[in-house]
Amino acid sequence: MKRLIGCMAVLCLLALTVGCGGSASSSTLAYVSNSTGTGFTVFSVNNNGTLTTASISPQAIGFMPKVLAITPDGKFAYFLDNSDSGLFIHGFTRAGNGTLTGQITGSPFLLNSAGSSLVISPNKPPTPQFLYVALTGTKELAIFFIDSNGTLSQVGSSPTAAPITQLAMAPDGLALYGLVPTLQEVVSFFLDPSGGSATNTNNPGSVGIEAPDNGMILSADGSFLYVLDKIETDSYTTNGSVNNSPVSFTGQSPRIRVFSTKKNGSEGNLLLSSEFHENADLTPLTQTPPASPQFPTNPVAGASSSDGRWLFIANQGSHNISVFNIHTVPGTPLEVRGSVTTGASTASPFDCGCTTPAFIAVSKLNNAIYVLDSNAAKIFQFAVDQNTGRLRALSPPSVSLAASSNCWPAAAVRRAPATSPAPTRCTRLTYRRRR
Repeated sequence: MKRLIGCMAVLCLLALTVGCGGSASSSTLAYVSNSTGTGFTVFSVNNNGTLTTASISPQAIGFMPKVLAITPDGKFAYFLDNSDSGLFIHGFTRAGNGTLTGQITGSPFLLNSAGSSLVISPNKPPTPQFLYVALTGTKELAIFFIDSNGTLSQVGSSPTAAPITQLAMAPDGLALYGLVPTLQEVVSFFLDPSGGSATNTNNPGSVGIEAPDNGMILSADGSFLYVLDKIETDSYTTNGSVNNSPVSFTGQSPRIRVFSTKKNGSEGNLLLSSEFHENADLTPLTQTPPASPQFPTNPVAGASSSDGRWLFIANQGSHNISVFNIHTVPGTPLEVRGSVTTGASTASPFDCGCTTPAFIAVSKLNNAIYVLDSNAAKIFQFAVDQNTGRLRALSPPSVSLAASSNCWPAAAVRRAPATSPAPTRCTRLTYRRRR
């Protein structure tokens, strides 16, 4: 089966950092790198979680942004550019209404090799701020100081054994985690908040699974890391109820591993905590005639709710979203249960209505979730029941990112067939509250 690499899971889906410490409201903006390579489409995030085109959209800046990061005070935005293979960090100032007003002095900032991911320390001035970027060619973590004008200056680097494809910052800024798919590891760094240095803990978490490039999820409180396996499966039994009758179904389910990030109480030290699997979709049993239940396939990305209650996983092969309770028994995810009846289901996994889910992002307060469909070039939007974790499609169920129905992977060497429309590039979604 041909799998479209999530347009921007690592490249252009602007890593949904939500709300700048505030709630989702009409003043929250979502930035989506557009398909023409000229900048951003910007959405307003409404109180009910729905997205509508913002008055400042589009933001034409002449680049095809990927992996966007915005400083906690909202003043500066930094991104890698897909059109220059990620060899520069581009920096822009940001006005109070969310407009990107111009390039920061010194931008673009040259990197030693192509960058794959970047993050910014969570503190606000006058405490020093630092930007960290994973460089794939030179296998290092480059460290930049952000001055009061937003200008970057490199202050150090930390070597890595292999390329890091994804970075995740601890909420308190004291630890940083990197996914290394080629070694099947997660690496961690102790961070110095005053000088910015990143010290490898020399305690890698052996994933032992084929993780996708964007397959690492850090819980909202930073206590647990969840790592997906996009290929390997294990025999697993789903127990549920279909039309009020108990049902058990055994098959091959994706493997997901949980790491505690606070081994012996020291943040940044990883310890394999547990392993869990995804339930099968039992709704085919309600068909006439009944069909075989299907386990999720090809989990490619995920997110946790900002209140630390729920974990969401996008299953690209089976076109659905699995939801887990991660707060009742910390470190032991419990999949959302419910009833399955003819024509309806309240149990995970939930049909996303999309063809190629590639990335998930979560709103700050109301936990509305957004699922990028990399083939249809749409964002599907859902409300989350705060008591049960069940998903409900919002109205409208999706918003379009581009006129074309195709979204081709920006980094793959694959090209669209000659008869297809011009390739579009979906993007990573970042959203931010106005200052």
